[in-house]
Amino acid sequence: MTGLKIGLKKTSILFIIFFLSKEIYPQIPINGFCQFSSFNVDKGFSSIFPLNFNNDSYTDLLLYSPDQKEIVSLAGEKNGSFIKSGVYKVPYQITSIKGLNEKDSKVKRYAFISRQNMRAGIYSFTTGGRAYLTNSIKFNSYPENISTADINRNGNDEFLISGSSFDGLSIISQTGGILKEKKIVSRTSYSEAVFTDLSNDGYPDIAAFDIIKNSLVFFYNQGGNKFKQVRTIKMDQPIHSLHAVDMNLDNYPDIIYAEGKSINIIYGDFASAYNTKATINTRFYPDQIITGDFNHDGKIDIAYLNFKEGILSIIFAKNDEGFYPETIYLKKAGLHSIIPYYSKFINGIASVSLNGNIFIVKNMLSISSNVDISIGANPSAISSFDNGNNGINDICYIDSYNSNLDLIVRNFDGIPSTFYSYPLFDNYSDILVDNVESGVKSFYCFTRGKKLIEILKIDFSKNSVEKNSVYSPGTIEDLKIQRTKNNFDNIYIAFKRKSMLGLCIMEYRDYRYAAANYFDLAPDVYSAGITLSNEPGLIYWKKEQSGATLNKVSVVNGSIASNKLFSFSEGTVSSIYSFTGDLFNNDKDASISFIQAGNKNYITITNYKSSYIINTWEVPDVNMADNARQLFLGETRYNGLKKLFIYSPENNSVSRIDFINKGKDILIPRLTEADNIEYYFIKKMSSRHYHLVYTDKINNCITIKQL
Repeated sequence: MTGLKIGLKKTSILFIIFFLSKEIYPQIPINGFCQFSSFNVDKGFSSIFPLNFNNDSYTDLLLYSPDQKEIVSLAGEKNGSFIKSGVYKVPYQITSIKGLNEKDSKVKRYAFISRQNMRAGIYSFTTGGRAYLTNSIKFNSYPENISTADINRNGNDEFLISGSSFDGLSIISQTGGILKEKKIVSRTSYSEAVFTDLSNDGYPDIAAFDIIKNSLVFFYNQGGNKFKQVRTIKMDQPIHSLHAVDMNLDNYPDIIYAEGKSINIIYGDFASAYNTKATINTRFYPDQIITGDFNHDGKIDIAYLNFKEGILSIIFAKNDEGFYPETIYLKKAGLHSIIPYYSKFINGIASVSLNGNIFIVKNMLSISSNVDISIGANPSAISSFDNGNNGINDICYIDSYNSNLDLIVRNFDGIPSTFYSYPLFDNYSDILVDNVESGVKSFYCFTRGKKLIEILKIDFSKNSVEKNSVYSPGTIEDLKIQRTKNNFDNIYIAFKRKSMLGLCIMEYRDYRYAAANYFDLAPDVYSAGITLSNEPGLIYWKKEQSGATLNKVSVVNGSIASNKLFSFSEGTVSSIYSFTGDLFNNDKDASISFIQAGNKNYITITNYKSSYIINTWEVPDVNMADNARQLFLGETRYNGLKKLFIYSPENNSVSRIDFINKGKDILIPRLTEADNIEYYFIKKMSSRHYHLVYTDKINNCITIKQL
């Protein structure tokens, strides 16, 4: 084919002074706390409770709802899954349930309250998970919350009853198999109350919220089931989710509660003063709070649940009284209850959805053949980088729920260890990474069909980020970066402006980008891709009366050289999508194109010396690609050749495209099946194996699947 050298139709050199900021963002030590699993259960159960009814090494689960006289018992298995033991009728609905410690320090019975039945009582469980009523007591008002403790140190727990529609505070004790009520205070209402040692004398006292006076009230244990009110702390607004936990591990219990869109901690001390308060502002209203050392770093963390959005958010402890910014872990419709979940080899959080699902986030022990990761509400565009240039591939992705670029850095064992999150101006469909320099990476975020490009240069050793923004002269068709000799990136953009194809080359000079724009290169273009072989240029398909032509333009000494590579005239073309890259591993770009013409599909291969048409009926079980997210170019063996992969949404599979005889023929063997892929890449994620890594658009998680 002959080449025609033409002059540049319109040129302009634009110096774009980009937005630049240096900021510090926290590196959050997740220490493997990100493995995700889910299980289908019966719908309509709003609460979850851990117990061990079969007395084995694995924690079982109880599902219940205040509206139903039914429970579901789930037996825990050694692999972290559950077997449904049964659905059982109970005499009274369960509003809340707590384990009762007995003289041997074992939990064999469980105290419950039933608001609808105006009762409290004790349930026991058979080894099959069936609940049977031991005894109960009836009230003349409505109990809502329960707390248990051994207030007189006789080896058996009592339970404390409170509620916004309950008369005062009551303590229920067990005497000779009969439950007896002792009123601590009456003729007022305490929405919540907990046992805790406020006076540091070894005996449980009471902290309760008086909804009439809008105050937190302390009652000291006087012995003999007697309690004396000793202190009142006025609150700005009603509080809920009241707990007593030693948050800073100083051996003095602290008071933690939710107030508006905040979580507050009143710290205990040796003088029982409770004068130090910390407030953690939250993004969402915290309907339910739990605590635990979720990331196994020896500090107490906080997790909260927001019912309206179905958000599980975790606030990791930084030091004794400091916390990292909250991290969204789950967003699930109908999420209604969370608990700390501990079983053999498992440290995590379990949650239940009204829609009939149990979700568990737990500590990850290894990258297995198939593992799901959940950090973020809605992971979408995804890519990889190697922070230490040590062969341990890390993960970057965009959380489209809050428009953040999230990064997961893995340790030497391959376990996700540190989490970073950076706000973006917009959601993007593509992430390109400059992966050259160890410890310093640049992330280019953009969307095909739009103009904005956000660039984040992150220095992991200094924990700092430089944010830059540049605009394409037109809507982006393709974008590539290339590291130059002076260790900066040139940016190459194929764009459309007023239906005309153009090329933009941005070079970094003197703390700014100098942009050379080449406008009006071709009208009526189906698809275009950047080539950086020899000279920078474009490969594009142009509409013709009798079909379409594949063309190449190159920038040579500031002028455009144009070549026609191939003509397609098999029928009326309805769509073409092409991909340009080093398909033959010879450091030269080639193109593969997927063409729909008439009622037929075609694949063309062009290596610039020759071109070939392949009818798709010649390749069994192949589907066409029509967007960039379906294709990925990478290796599947260590130091192996790069291969092109294609995702088929029609049959939920990822296949490899093998080019035979320099592209005259192709084979497309299926690698694996994978449901719900939105974006994906293929990388070596363990010491021995390559994996398919993708965002699951239905389960809103990241799946790592061994190939």
